[in-house]
Amino acid sequence: MAGAWASASAVLLVLALTHLGEAVVYFQEEFLDGDGWKKRWLQSTHDPNFGKFKLSAGKFYGDAMRDRGLQTTENSKFYAISSRFKPFSNRGKSLIIQYTVKHEQKIDCGGGYVKIFPSDVDPENLSENSYYYIMFGEFKALIFVDLRQGSLMLF
Repeated sequence: MAGAWASASAVLLVLALTHLGEAVVYFQEEFLDGDGWKKRWLQSTHDPNFGKFKLSAGKFYGDAMRDRGLQTTENSKFYAISSRFKPFSNRGKSLIIQYTVKHEQKIDCGGGYVKIFPSDVDPENLSENSYYYIMFGEFKALIFVDLRQGSLMLF
């Protein structure tokens, strides 16, 4: 019986690997070309108080070149940046969206989100009110409830 299970497992593994071979990457960014990212990514000018991004591996990393990414430059700011990719359909197929965020400072309130927008979004006017299809990411907040005033505040 153990031999039959091993054979079935091997077949499933081959099918899984075959299925993985059919994957299509629609967008990938590794920031390996220095300042080339500035041609692919557009920082929104919707709000003049939006923070600016820079390319950095940060304070801790495994490889100074391969671990670079977009880094925020100021605390307590909102940020908005986007990069276009060709429209696609995943109808009948799984869609996997992955990103990595590294918070180097101790934060009490903040987050890092990825949003997938329609292809007609205006990247220069990107804001928290821009329509999106998918949003996910991390948010951290301190919540204070003042029962005397009947209010809820996020810090």
